[in-house]
Amino acid sequence: MVQKRWCPLAGQGVNLGLRDVKVLSEILKKDEIYYDCGDYLLLLRYERARKADIIAMETVTDGLHKLFSSQDPIIRRFRNLGFTMTNRLPFIKSKLMQHALN
Repeated sequence: MVQKRWCPLAGQGVNLGLRDVKVLSEILKKDEIYYDCGDYLLLLRYERARKADIIAMETVTDGLHKLFSSQDPIIRRFRNLGFTMTNRLPFIKSKLMQHALN
């Protein structure tokens, strides 16, 4: 089975890219001096700093794709129920929107 590559949804790729730039600039601002932008330790530090955020985005994006592409009537029913409940509970809706904007 061929594994499909994940793709960020609704601007999340831009958000990931902006956070990439922020983290890389923070790493470069540290007291350590890197003479080469391809320095192994620099890139390793950057990779470790970004890994959790990227894995979280992959997981959410993959889950949403599976949720919306499912033809299973039970999954579709729970998905619709979840949307209805989220729409009726402003606190949850606000938290989800706030998280998506970060």
